Amino acid sequence: MSLLDDVSIVVTPNGYKAGELYAVIPVPTEGAEILSQPVDLQTDFVVNSGGVIVDADTFTSSGGAFDGIKKSGFLTIGKRYKLIIEGTTTSSGFTFGILVSGNEYGSGFGTHYFTATTQDLWIRQQTSGTTNITSFSIKEYTSADMDVTRATAATRVDENGLVNYAEILGSEEITNGDFVTDLSGWTTSGTNATNTITWETNGARIISTGTNIGLFQNTLIIGKTYKLTCDVAITVGKIGLDGATSGSTVNMVEGFNEIIFTAISTTFKIKRITGNDNCLLDNVSVKEVTRDNVPRIDYTGGGCPHILAEPQRTNLIHYSEDFTDTYWTSNTDVETPVKSTTIKSPDGNYNAWHIVKDGSNSKIAKVIGSSSVEYSKSIWARTISGSGTAYFGNGSLDSGVLTTVTTEWQRIEITSSVNNFYAVDFRGSSTLTEVLIWGAQLEEGSYPTSYIPTSGSTVTRNQDIFTRDGIGSLINSTEGVLFVEMAAFSNDGTNRTIALSDGTGNNLVRLYFSNSSNRIVSQVKVGGSTQVTFDITGITVIDFNKVALKYKENDFSIWINGVERGTDTSGTTPTSMNRLALDNGSGSENLFGKVKQLQVYKTALSDTQLAALTS
Repeated sequence: MSLLDDVSIVVTPNGYKAGELYAVIPVPTEGAEILSQPVDLQTDFVVNSGGVIVDADTFTSSGGAFDGIKKSGFLTIGKRYKLIIEGTTTSSGFTFGILVSGNEYGSGFGTHYFTATTQDLWIRQQTSGTTNITSFSIKEYTSADMDVTRATAATRVDENGLVNYAEILGSEEITNGDFVTDLSGWTTSGTNATNTITWETNGARIISTGTNIGLFQNTLIIGKTYKLTCDVAITVGKIGLDGATSGSTVNMVEGFNEIIFTAISTTFKIKRITGNDNCLLDNVSVKEVTRDNVPRIDYTGGGCPHILAEPQRTNLIHYSEDFTDTYWTSNTDVETPVKSTTIKSPDGNYNAWHIVKDGSNSKIAKVIGSSSVEYSKSIWARTISGSGTAYFGNGSLDSGVLTTVTTEWQRIEITSSVNNFYAVDFRGSSTLTEVLIWGAQLEEGSYPTSYIPTSGSTVTRNQDIFTRDGIGSLINSTEGVLFVEMAAFSNDGTNRTIALSDGTGNNLVRLYFSNSSNRIVSQVKVGGSTQVTFDITGITVIDFNKVALKYKENDFSIWINGVERGTDTSGTTPTSMNRLALDNGSGSENLFGKVKQLQVYKTALSDTQLAALTS
């Protein structure tokens, strides 16, 4: 019998969208309509306050904070639902929300998913007006796809080994962005005898001395976020993206440009900013982009990918990719850094900086932070040719370590409480005279995390949260197996947990990296009372380990990497488990680490099956 005959949930690094990591098993399913169709507001709902149900499709509201309509006693607590609601409103500044027990699960017309916390559904209209509902569908929804919450952008290493943002890109918004034969698709503005925009075989040439000289297309939707990429060759002056932010223009630099902007106009325009401009523009691409809450499928180290789940961190370095800015202290023994035009940086672009030693005191550094705080410092470095040693991170004068640098990019990582950050320090090295550097990061914490780009200020990446509620039908509280292949970032003295639970932490089955070094602990709780605990030592937690916890009344065991490491023949099993999450069952002790696979079984597997599963 195949293990897949018993598995009820399989989550691996596979498909995803913003806010959701897809499970391989089960395929999402929808139940029957809970309310008879078409829904009749007069029959199925009552007014909560401050309004009137006009007819089967329409209700009004006077605009109070709790005004709306309500359907009582028809949801099942703990189950997950899919609600599709469409319609129109006459209210100016209309605010529309779906509430269950005072918690708003969605806003606006469209499709919403939520887990019921009471039996009641409340639809509110917070501003006065009339709402007409043209369709209303609600069904039970079963899916193990995990909700992903981060609310900030974040980077990962992709399948090609490049450092980039995890993002969802839409279709191309620009016509003829590569200017293959002419300027067709573009409209020019402000041109005359001395201000010209002409086509060349490798792009659009802008020559101007006046203002508002540029070319544009009306393709954007106000309020949406877009990603612009283009190549710019500048002889003199500056050009930029006009209309990306209110009252200002986003400057472009020579070479490859990548700019994220939110449209404040339907017009996408590139124009002259200042100086006597003469530039060549090519390979213009604009696509809608989503970066917040996008799961990160990470390929660090090569081979099979893993799900990356990290804590909140802030890059305290203000200019992580520009070592010419006065933010950095560069002494006279270092030649002025220049961008490499022959070797790409770890993100695949020509934006690494070529640093050349020109004296005995050569270094580029920044004093930042407090000497009493533990920091993790990191930067990528490589040579042009050959190999040699230099100091990075702490530097030679602050207990730094000489690092051998070769022609391969490497991320150099140091953790200490020294508040000097050395992007590169040639002192003490007689073998290395030049180096390429990119991506400086200083973060408070005992280990480094994924790269956080900065360009003028600190930047914070929020923590990753992975949860799935309302899946009681996929979890057998009587018996089963929780299996995960995972690795920790370090022995950082915290509990990092994955659990099946009822959402309270009182009834749960969990596995976690312990706050003690190199230990994996598993635990079963019933009504807040611990039934079973396995505390396994001698595990290298920064390596990937395959761990399975079997639970069944008076029959518990833990298997790690093909070996049974503990058994217990006394204890009961929890009830009403309907939640799977990378936390301790109640929203804390998040699992910060790397996950290659996560599986839940509805039967207590045999020893032979558990050995095979964890081998």
